[in-house]
Amino acid sequence: MSRTGTVGFHSSMDIREVFSEQGPVAKALENFERRDEQMRMALAVEDSLAMDRNLIVEAGTGVGKSLAYLVPLANWVLSEDGRKAVVSTYTKTLQRQLIDKELPFLKENMFENLRFALCLGSENYLCLRRLDQASTLGLFDTGETADIRRLLRWVKRTDTGIRQDIDVPPQLWQKVCRESDICYGKDCRRYPECFFQIARSVERKAHILVTNHHLFFANVASGWKVIPPFECVVFDEAHELEDVAADYLGVEISNFRLRHLLDSILSPAGRGLLIRLKWLDQSAFSEISSLVNHARTSGDVFFQELAERLSGMSTIRIRERGFQKDILSDVLGQLDQELELLRESSIDEEEIREITALGLRCRGFSVSMQAILEQDLENHVYWAERDGKRLRLVSTPVDVASILKAQVYESISPVILTSATLSANGSFEYIKERIGLPDPETLLLHSPFNYRTQALLYIPDDIRGSGDAGFEEDVSFFIQKILEITRGRTLVLFTSHRLLKKAYDASEAHELELLRQGDMDSYRLIQEFRNSRNAALFGTYTFWQGIDIPGDDLQCVIITKLPFAVPDAPVIEARMEAIERDGKNPFNHYQVPQAIILLKQGFGRLIRAKTDRGVVVILDSRIWKKSYGKLFLRSLPDCPVVKSLGAVAEFFSEVRGDSGCRTPDAA
Repeated sequence: MSRTGTVGFHSSMDIREVFSEQGPVAKALENFERRDEQMRMALAVEDSLAMDRNLIVEAGTGVGKSLAYLVPLANWVLSEDGRKAVVSTYTKTLQRQLIDKELPFLKENMFENLRFALCLGSENYLCLRRLDQASTLGLFDTGETADIRRLLRWVKRTDTGIRQDIDVPPQLWQKVCRESDICYGKDCRRYPECFFQIARSVERKAHILVTNHHLFFANVASGWKVIPPFECVVFDEAHELEDVAADYLGVEISNFRLRHLLDSILSPAGRGLLIRLKWLDQSAFSEISSLVNHARTSGDVFFQELAERLSGMSTIRIRERGFQKDILSDVLGQLDQELELLRESSIDEEEIREITALGLRCRGFSVSMQAILEQDLENHVYWAERDGKRLRLVSTPVDVASILKAQVYESISPVILTSATLSANGSFEYIKERIGLPDPETLLLHSPFNYRTQALLYIPDDIRGSGDAGFEEDVSFFIQKILEITRGRTLVLFTSHRLLKKAYDASEAHELELLRQGDMDSYRLIQEFRNSRNAALFGTYTFWQGIDIPGDDLQCVIITKLPFAVPDAPVIEARMEAIERDGKNPFNHYQVPQAIILLKQGFGRLIRAKTDRGVVVILDSRIWKKSYGKLFLRSLPDCPVVKSLGAVAEFFSEVRGDSGCRTPDAA
């Protein structure tokens, strides 16, 4: 990637010179192209840091926003001793790009003293003490033998101990990963070798910490104890902030969490804390074992009743207090008391730490359960969800903006938000209302790509409406016709798994390779898609954003429906009610701009480089027939728009080099 030596910069660096055609970035990057949009963003970030002023920047695909904020950010942290900044992303893909590519490039070519680190949640690290304990005390199941052998071979050669570097089942990793409340810290006999502590040491010395939104808000919820202290933050992929913040700043209980808690004390397979306490007499063992079994049975009854309330639905909103009887808190309280007696009886520091942690987990589960059942938390929405075998009860804050103002913006400054999609119809009002960032400067930078020549937008006007009978059959029909034209290299995006399954089942392969979300993990699906020359990939919201497939590997994106949030989903419904109480129209102030931003994300999957060409298809006639449709069109890149399927065939004939064809005119 680079081909030049180190250049030093300081607080008086000239951003225009850095990004000029003769500047250090150009000298270090092959095929560098000066982009005014990138320079304007870098200047805006530089001003934000210098003036301690919040900033929101939408930077369209191809602007090069990562370097645009990293260059002034690196210069800022190095210009004064002790400065530290966080860059937070939503996707792991961008996180790895920053750590593996962008920051090493800057260190090698511009900022030789720059130190950076990747921040991960502690459960991502192998705990050597727990691995020793599990191996010595026989805590592994017989069916895990092959995975254990692989884990033991890996631990001898890994430098990081990070979960993403080894593929082991979640239930096995849960037995050997670091759990913060039972970490012994400096008292641990494996402390000098501890992967997590080594990583934390690197983080403390780093100027720039790269993390994700989930860990950032876990840090906020913990009282700022997860990530080393820092002065400012850049949120990349900032359009996801509200939902991630709401998730982490809420409260939840689940059957999985309860099972893990009880299994840690004594599992049905005869493993857990009690088995390891060799000094425990039979009477105490029997009493605590009985309480664990009682709690397990009570939990089964409680969550079975919750499952019956869901009655086949995946999600329900809960409006009444005491909607279920609390049959768990009493027994968890008794269990906590017995654990306290064990703690007082133990003379082993490691045992004491673990017993204390399990007691706190019992109390924490009870407190969370009571808060949800009694609906004690102000301005929260309460709901239940089933996801496979997992059942959970959740309390989610409705007004995230006020929480962010109190818990984040008062402590961190400046705050910089950026994404390829933050505006709706040219306005930032939606994101400002939802995130509540105080008095931000704003900057809207369009993509430097020439969408007039690179892309075509096809929106049929002869497809039935999404609420009409026959719409789903029409979607399947149009997908089939488009795949016959594209011959693969097509990403088909859905807003529901049900419609995805129906369209997938109705599709005829015709020598195409059909890939579907859920058949394998998302990373392998993308690799399969790239490696095939005639694949069509069917996916839901996971694939609307965060995936990058440049070049000829992707030539068509089909969006089956405008991505309006389901209005009766509990959190969405509660937010809309709050907007209505404020005297505003929730459809115009929330649903439309939210859908526009997600539509822009889906559209953005297609053109990833200046040489890319392709077609975006939107199978939703509401764009033509509803008054708000023009808002969606205005928010998309300026490209030819057609209503004819024949125009799509013409476009692909030209792309393939067939003679006598031309790019169709706009409808």
